[in-house]
Amino acid sequence: MTLYLARYLLPVTAPPVEDGAMLVRDGRIVAVGRRRDLQPGWKGETVDFGDAVILPPLVNAHTHLELTRFPHWAAQAGETAAPESFVDWILHLIRIKGQQSHDELRSSLEDGLRKSLQAGTGAVGDILSCQEALSAYRTSPLYGRFFLEILGVEPDQVQARLDLLKRILDGGPIGCLKPGLAPHAPYTLSAVALARILSAAECPLSIHFAESAEECEFLQGGAGAIAEKLYPRVGWGGRIPEPTCLRPTAWLDAGGLLSRKPLLVHGVQVSRDDAGLLARRGVTIVLCPRSNARLQVGRAPVEHYRAAGVPLALGTDSLASSPSLSIWDELAFADHLFGASLSPADLLAMATVNGARALGLEGEMGALEPGWGEHFQVLKAASWPPFRELEALLCSRGGGLAGGHLVLAGRQVLQSN
Repeated sequence: MTLYLARYLLPVTAPPVEDGAMLVRDGRIVAVGRRRDLQPGWKGETVDFGDAVILPPLVNAHTHLELTRFPHWAAQAGETAAPESFVDWILHLIRIKGQQSHDELRSSLEDGLRKSLQAGTGAVGDILSCQEALSAYRTSPLYGRFFLEILGVEPDQVQARLDLLKRILDGGPIGCLKPGLAPHAPYTLSAVALARILSAAECPLSIHFAESAEECEFLQGGAGAIAEKLYPRVGWGGRIPEPTCLRPTAWLDAGGLLSRKPLLVHGVQVSRDDAGLLARRGVTIVLCPRSNARLQVGRAPVEHYRAAGVPLALGTDSLASSPSLSIWDELAFADHLFGASLSPADLLAMATVNGARALGLEGEMGALEPGWGEHFQVLKAASWPPFRELEALLCSRGGGLAGGHLVLAGRQVLQSN
């Protein structure tokens, strides 16, 4: 048994504790409280972090770690100018990524796993298109899920991809990450292809949705830049669907996906009525505000989500559309963008326990509670604000705090002095 002590302790699912203590036995948290309640009479091992805060590891609920080296690849190709539109960015991504070998994608994934740990992340929801890179997960201490990407408008091609991925999905965890499936987005899936995926896959699902106005225009009217530029470029020019007059939320619901409670990513183009439907279906939305801002697709309607009671998590997206893989950086940006509608406690929950729940880790990671796993990080500061301002400080500049530890499954996986 070990008793951990620090000036502050942030359980996330309960208010912060001043002069905090956490008792751990055999890799599980036994008690969380104040030093004066847990330390008297204690004769076992004690680790006192001093003028620091103990809190859960962060959870990056949506990322593409295989794209970690994307800025380097783009620079090598001489394509560093920002694309002019969302569809131009997709074409840019396809072009640059298509030039990379499987070995390069695996090395890029390995870099992303390391960068995630360095940023205090303990779990990820990682989208993977290159199954040849799977071995990178095997030695990583990160928890969470890897979602194998699938897309296509031709049902037979989608079925062939499903058949190829079935062995991986049935193979169970790789390292500490469990498998799932990622139908890419409503604009890269026909209704028939989506139905084929849902009938074949019983695993957890994640999908990009309602990310851009172009997506809405395409689904509702079968027109716009996706029909005119993207589909011809990828050889789908003859497969443009008939107009559905449906927004992305309604399209996914009509196709039966929402009843499977997928992890939905972005959710920018969502109305108040859409948010109510999402709440009734019990889904979680992963917000990626820095990516949305860089691609100029809009601001997620957190006010609608909050009013409807939709759980929210945070993701960095990839380095193809975001400046870092740090959820601390994402949290600071979200605090600036959504702070009038979401409290510091709300934002910290999005960055920890909400993402953990969405990835199937409730009871294991994301909060400091009795019975949960021994997963935590420690941050130190040159000076601390008044106790009542702790959560606000962490939201605004937690990533700049130094001298941290990251402990996963009772093992220090990162330590800086």
